[in-house]
Amino acid sequence: MSAGRRRLLEIVDRFDHQGVVVHGDLVLDEFVHGQIARVSREAPVLILEYRTTVSAPGGAANAAANIRALGGRAAVVGRVGSDEPGRRLLRLLRKAGVDCTGVAADRTYVTPLKSRILAGSAHTARQQIVRIDRGPSIGPSGAAPEPGPAVRRALERALAASRRRARALLVADYGYGAVAPRSAALRAWMKDRARIVSLDSRFRATSFSGVTAAVPNIAEVESALGIRIPDDDRGAIERAGEALRKRLRARALVITRGARGMSLIEARRPATHIPVYGTDQVADVTGAGDTVAAALTLALAAGAAPLEATILANMAGGIAVTKAGTATVSRAELAAAVEAGL
Repeated sequence: MSAGRRRLLEIVDRFDHQGVVVHGDLVLDEFVHGQIARVSREAPVLILEYRTTVSAPGGAANAAANIRALGGRAAVVGRVGSDEPGRRLLRLLRKAGVDCTGVAADRTYVTPLKSRILAGSAHTARQQIVRIDRGPSIGPSGAAPEPGPAVRRALERALAASRRRARALLVADYGYGAVAPRSAALRAWMKDRARIVSLDSRFRATSFSGVTAAVPNIAEVESALGIRIPDDDRGAIERAGEALRKRLRARALVITRGARGMSLIEARRPATHIPVYGTDQVADVTGAGDTVAAALTLALAAGAAPLEATILANMAGGIAVTKAGTATVSRAELAAAVEAGL
């Protein structure tokens, strides 16, 4: 076994000693499975015979579930509505072993629920045909309405208290309002040099200057900088990545590029482009970005250098997309991928 592979396995072995807080927007993912019966006479649409509904933590909740599956100690700071999807989501998180004491129940809020309808015949794999989103609308600014003062104070207290119990913080900002970029507790996390703060922000990456690392996808980089990046132009990717890294004052920026892999941009180091892991086995990309962010954060907390953390995150993401639905990756699965070779 190579020294590099042994080093990665040592990092994975240290995952179970790491506490990670995920602060962000908790989402419930729902997969409604149906079998195609016939075409409707009323309209040119398929009629599905209902089979089953599967629920899974989504958004920041999925990142926390992945941290727990990878062996870390996971806690969440976020909000849910006083509704059935919120209660269902909390049950799923607790069952997964995630600490939910930092979750605030907001009576004025609707828990985001993403329902995916999947259709297939008796002898074929079911495919998504439509997604129905319920919950707060995200406005032109890229954020839903802010929580009221009482809920905001509860989130602030929970985030401040979490710093005493965890090595790392993952900010998973989907735009539903749980995260306040100017939060005093969040700023305290960023100023604490003994802590890791990673960022996965859908719409507001440049609002979080001072993080350790960020994990935007290529479209989010374009949106943050107001530019267009050609898919295969590595020079343009490197220039844009360095511009965003500087704006975030981050140690590292990991740009996820789908089937083209990942690009790591570090301060005062040449960029590194990593090919995608497991390209010929993609089943479902739902939630894979959460898996990548979770694995990267956990690896950095375990003492990995940015390149080592990126390699492990790339593997974890590659494993996640081989699974149907919103999936988690276990520490054993990641270790097996490392042992199989880089």
